[in-house]
Amino acid sequence: MTASPSAAPDAATASAAWQEFRARRDRSLAAPHGVLAQVGLHWVDPDAGQQTFEGLPGAWRLVEDRLEVSWEGDAVELLVDPAQVEVTAEGGRRQALLLAPGDVRLADVGEDVQVDVIRRGGRTGLRVLDPAAPRRTGFSAVPTYPHAPEFVLTGTFRAEPSEVTVGSALPWLEQQLPSPGIVSVEIGGESVELVLTGESSLLFTDETSGADSADWRVVGVELDGDSARIDLHRAVNFPAAFSSWATCPRPPAGNHLPVEVRAGEKRVPRTDR
Repeated sequence: MTASPSAAPDAATASAAWQEFRARRDRSLAAPHGVLAQVGLHWVDPDAGQQTFEGLPGAWRLVEDRLEVSWEGDAVELLVDPAQVEVTAEGGRRQALLLAPGDVRLADVGEDVQVDVIRRGGRTGLRVLDPAAPRRTGFSAVPTYPHAPEFVLTGTFRAEPSEVTVGSALPWLEQQLPSPGIVSVEIGGESVELVLTGESSLLFTDETSGADSADWRVVGVELDGDSARIDLHRAVNFPAAFSSWATCPRPPAGNHLPVEVRAGEKRVPRTDR
């Protein structure tokens, strides 16, 4: 549900709410099989028949765009809803055909390592999640800019439902995102129009992007009729800012704030593990 803009809180209340937001955000990132646990991404070749991948048990293939995995013994423990998979067994060998069309947490493959099946740009990938990844075990918090009232923007919203095509963290991948419309704000003495995506999210760059902050960030926008409020302190990094194995969408063309937005999350090292 989209939140509605409310009266501006006093500085102490706003700072306390932001600290609570930051605590929730850091706990979410540190989840055992969350963003920071990503350690690999394998793309299944639809023309290669059965394939094996380093660090994963079993043999994998695509059967008419459906993923199939076969394995011996208990090397793979399925986590997916039984209604979304067809399982057969012969002797000590088992085979699972995934029926679900979207992204899904498929299986535990030993030592608490899990595998997500993802679909991007007509391709099927296996994302590997390991809670023992140094990126996760060494994590304490994302560095942020200090809280400053000038980075809370108000503006107007114009409903224009559409679908926008954007790039992604992968150079070959384009994605189509739903857009509810356009937000107009003034910042740095300029009037800027920005395309929202999803329900009311703003993917954006600014004059710190790619240097002091990540290549791009995202923040939720509060909408109330034709009014909009953007609290840039809540701008966060996409998974692609942390992990080499992410496929995150880039901002729509023109979604750039022409100032240094020293609010929200800062840049972090992007790693394989």
